[in-house]
Amino acid sequence: MIGIAATALSTGLSIAGQAQQASAQAGMANYQAQLARYNQMIAEWYARRAEEQGRADEQQQRFRSASLLGAQRAALASQGADVNSGSPLDIQSDTARAGELDARTTRSNAALKAYGLRLQATNAAADAGRYDAQGAQALAALPFGIGSSLLGGATSVADKWSNAWKLS
Repeated sequence: MIGIAATALSTGLSIAGQAQQASAQAGMANYQAQLARYNQMIAEWYARRAEEQGRADEQQQRFRSASLLGAQRAALASQGADVNSGSPLDIQSDTARAGELDARTTRSNAALKAYGLRLQATNAAADAGRYDAQGAQALAALPFGIGSSLLGGATSVADKWSNAWKLS
């Protein structure tokens, strides 16, 4: 009888351990999913910030280019050159083109940075989904583990019970 009681107690403790383990696994997976979602939100925020900063930097680049162009026009005019024709006009056109190229490069660099950050956000969202699935899987497997423990425990109790009756 003591062996039967010990087997039953062992089976109960095994079931409790499995439940605790599944709960811990699900809790950790849920924590990791929340952390991944937080990382996703941060990456999205940084992506928006990169785009905003890119627009501001692009505008500043255009202001610098306009200022340089104005300074060139003033310098050329102070030397008596006709700023609307010939080499002075070519110089100003080159400056304007270079300034616009710099502004567009600034915008493009900001867009690339934002794209990279959005990829990080997408990866974090995928991680969150994977962790959610792991948590659900840990809880979904629990009934099978409990069933297996119950079946094994019941078989062992039945064997011990049968053996006890044979001896008496």
